[in-house]
Amino acid sequence: MCPICWINGFLLMLFGASAFSFGTEWYIVLPSLLLLVYGCYKIWDGIKKGKHYSDQQRINSRRTIILFIIGVAVGMYTGAAIMFAIASADHKRMHNLLDVYLIEDYGHH
Repeated sequence: MCPICWINGFLLMLFGASAFSFGTEWYIVLPSLLLLVYGCYKIWDGIKKGKHYSDQQRINSRRTIILFIIGVAVGMYTGAAIMFAIASADHKRMHNLLDVYLIEDYGHH
């Protein structure tokens, strides 16, 4: 599998899916669907190109893709940990205000 095609396809699918998840208007939904489709095509193209690779090229390609996935996972974990650290104090403060004013509904209808 061609690692560059695979990584490009993965990123295109990631951006397309994230835009599609909150898209409500056609000018958001249409480009996100196009990104999803093109990302799927790039992954398929990478698989097709990889069929002609030697064994050493396949090993190197898999290693590159695994390192990319590990990098994405570490980045997501780091981002989540930083956001939790930034927002946890305000989150506790808001819950304390709700408890002080005896608001039990917490905004649920």
